[in-house]
Amino acid sequence: MISAIKQVRTVLAAAVLVASLAGVQTAFAAGTDAGVTIGNRATVNYTVGTTAQSPIESSPLGNSNPGVGNGANTNFVVDRRIDFTVVETGGGFTTVAPGQINAVTIFTVANTSNAAQGFQLSAANVGGTVFGNNDNSDVGNIRVFVDNPAGGGTAGAYDPLVDTALHINTLGEDLNVVVFVVSDVPPTATNGQFANVRLTARAATVGSNGATLETETAGADTAGMDVVFGDAARDATETADDQYAVQSAALTITKSSSIISDLFNGTGPNRKAIPGSVIEYVVSITNNGTAAATSVRLSDTLDANLDFATGQYNGGAADVQIDVGASTTYCLVEDGADANGDGCNRAGQTLNVNPVATITVAPTQTATVRFRATIL
Repeated sequence: MISAIKQVRTVLAAAVLVASLAGVQTAFAAGTDAGVTIGNRATVNYTVGTTAQSPIESSPLGNSNPGVGNGANTNFVVDRRIDFTVVETGGGFTTVAPGQINAVTIFTVANTSNAAQGFQLSAANVGGTVFGNNDNSDVGNIRVFVDNPAGGGTAGAYDPLVDTALHINTLGEDLNVVVFVVSDVPPTATNGQFANVRLTARAATVGSNGATLETETAGADTAGMDVVFGDAARDATETADDQYAVQSAALTITKSSSIISDLFNGTGPNRKAIPGSVIEYVVSITNNGTAAATSVRLSDTLDANLDFATGQYNGGAADVQIDVGASTTYCLVEDGADANGDGCNRAGQTLNVNPVATITVAPTQTATVRFRATIL
């Protein structure tokens, strides 16, 4: 009898091991799908004395009827684990200019849950340090859009006419999607300022377009498919930060004057600023910023006691001299319309310098505009 009992225990232990191994599945990134029913049963073989008995299968309520097929599986439903990440994609700040609209920072939302998931998205200014730079400015008109390459847009690039979804309606397990935070830079932003933005994603019910947030199942495991928050903070909310870096031209404008000649001393060392003297003005435009200043234009209204002097440069063929680095250009200044189309003219006492070969002042560079006038 004792031997028979030992045999029963040995076979039972083996059966339990087999039954437990039968439930093991290969683990993928998202794990076993939520809602899957896992069921199995144990089979016990035994002998009494030297006579083998009919096997008995297990059942949740207990089974003592021998024979294959008389038992029942013990089942459970795989619960839904909500797990996801939000990461900044570019790996560095986004360079912007003062007044720039629709400036884009890029993030990726990845669903590592074991079921499809929806997400509610939002973004806001945030302080702190990102990429080693301290936040000291804000952007405005912050919006969030979901990448939609299937709709005809370019994958990973913001397409305003295509990327119009404000939330992630459905994202399959083990899938990810690019999300854009789009903002406007204030015109008052200055070179060297930094504005941090934060994207927040919250788990939402699939198909609700972000309107219905997920709730975790309270208490012990139920017979149905429970919801478990498995993200980093166990709150079904993840964030990531990015940064706008304002890089702009920072111009310093200096205007100086010198006496070129007078009626008594000519160009000699004792020349004075008297009626009939020729005065040269030099307007210096220095760029102390980190971006080039392009299409630089100048206007200068002369005092009523001055008369614009013509034919002063380029061997008498030009009225204004423009120096940018090692490049020198000239232009004629018509009184009225710009007849020759070189971009320079006068309207009364106002000189306008807007050359066709537009002035570009690179960072650390200085451009100068020279012109002359006679004291009346």
